[in-house]
Amino acid sequence: AHMADAVLQGIANLVAIGLERARGQDLSSQIEAARQSEKLRTTLLDAMAHEFKTPLTSVMAATTALLADPDQPFAIRTELVRIADEEAKHLKELIDDSLDTARLDTANIPVQTEPSNVGDIVREVVASMRNEIEDRPLEVACNEHSSMIAVDRRLLKLAIKQLLDNALKYSPPDTPVNIQVQDGNGIITVAVTDHGKGIPAQEQSRIFERLYRSPSIEHQMPGSGLGLSIAQNIVRAHHGDLTVTSRPGETTFRLTLPLEQKGARK
Repeated sequence: AHMADAVLQGIANLVAIGLERARGQDLSSQIEAARQSEKLRTTLLDAMAHEFKTPLTSVMAATTALLADPDQPFAIRTELVRIADEEAKHLKELIDDSLDTARLDTANIPVQTEPSNVGDIVREVVASMRNEIEDRPLEVACNEHSSMIAVDRRLLKLAIKQLLDNALKYSPPDTPVNIQVQDGNGIITVAVTDHGKGIPAQEQSRIFERLYRSPSIEHQMPGSGLGLSIAQNIVRAHHGDLTVTSRPGETTFRLTLPLEQKGARK
């Protein structure tokens, strides 16, 4: 109950921010802001319900099986407890990400930096998404000796997770996804490439807008239209940039971070 309350509070905060921004503008702008906030609230609830259902179903299946027959062999009981534990952790990660989503709609994201290796962060994200990746061909290429950089590990993982999730969702299941981490000229670059049908040129300038979803996939694929906006906000809070290049059969999102974090907020 506490977790659900926390998520709903996060959504309420997000809506409140949207409405606050509308104050001081003319009435039509206020109405539009309220409409967008309501759309955001509904979208977030839909997205959360969809995302939370899978691990929750697994937890309940495991606990139901344990309760139905407490005298099962020890090995089976242990495996069921392991499944419940792992999926409960997955659920906690989803809730944490959802709360981060709510907080990240503010103009100034608080960044708590620590020296980090971006290649290690990418590998941690890949490991945390093994269920989504399943049998997909996935290649991670990193410089052998990449620099340490001051970043907020949690936020950067969230941004990279959004890019990888996007690549997996919008490309055929038998095609590879490539992640390349490069270090040079005072910049660290994380490039995530998929081989889907590509993003139409007229949409490429809009995909980082909050709540924007391509008309061609809006009804085919569950999603909130928040992921890329969140990723871009995180990268910009680190004084970096997030761009996209796309043509039919190949799309690359390129996240760049300056090694020198001048004026980074602690």
